[in-house]
Amino acid sequence: MNWQGELNKYLASAYKNWLISRRNVFTLFELFFWPMISLLSIGLLTRFLKVDSSMVSFLLVGAIALTILQVAQIDVAYVLLFDMWSKSIKNTFIAPINSYHLVFGAMLFGILRGSVVFFILAMVSRYLFGFNFQDGGLLPLLIFLAGVFSTAAVIGITVCISILTFGQKADVAAWSLSGMILLISGIYYPVEVLPQLLQTLARAIPLTYFLEYYRSVFIPGPHNLAIGVFLAVFYLVLGLILLDGAIERARRTGILLRLSE
Repeated sequence: MNWQGELNKYLASAYKNWLISRRNVFTLFELFFWPMISLLSIGLLTRFLKVDSSMVSFLLVGAIALTILQVAQIDVAYVLLFDMWSKSIKNTFIAPINSYHLVFGAMLFGILRGSVVFFILAMVSRYLFGFNFQDGGLLPLLIFLAGVFSTAAVIGITVCISILTFGQKADVAAWSLSGMILLISGIYYPVEVLPQLLQTLARAIPLTYFLEYYRSVFIPGPHNLAIGVFLAVFYLVLGLILLDGAIERARRTGILLRLSE
């Protein structure tokens, strides 16, 4: 295997996202404006309600996890969203690449952008609201971020599959799926407060377990990190298999041509 060639295929996908993002001034809003608004609104709410430090950590962990998730998943979704909007999807699949080159290459860029957002928000959380993400140690923090990024990759893959299956109408999934995650994965409240059906759905989402794990560092409580890791790996593998199937189906049905000029 030509390792240099393989590496270039991953980097090409990341570089493509970089080129498009740097030309789009609105990406600054994704990196700075909306993440800051989200964090400040939750942080100020904790001040208004005068909650204790454990509740501050609970809410800020959720707020930052959601922000990183939204930033990273949209980078994976952009793999096909930009091509769909520019009517050039067929050109992407003419190149000698596989779905995993596209996904993991875009995810590299998503991890870079998500890490920048995390660093900024973590500093704001420390100096404005007195919560330091590093108090729990570096390893739990890295595990938590890995869980957020892997969940983001799964969402991004789901968006790509939806585009190849349903066409332009599916681009709404890029923003609605993270909203569903917000509702049922325990971002701002424990999943135990949800109805039983939604609790069952929450237990099928990897992010739920990574949130419980990282929060247990600051608020002692039970967690099942192993289940979260298993689900993250399982969904990533399954998502790539389904994405390959969606690509082949789109070629047969002509969706690739209909989404291109």
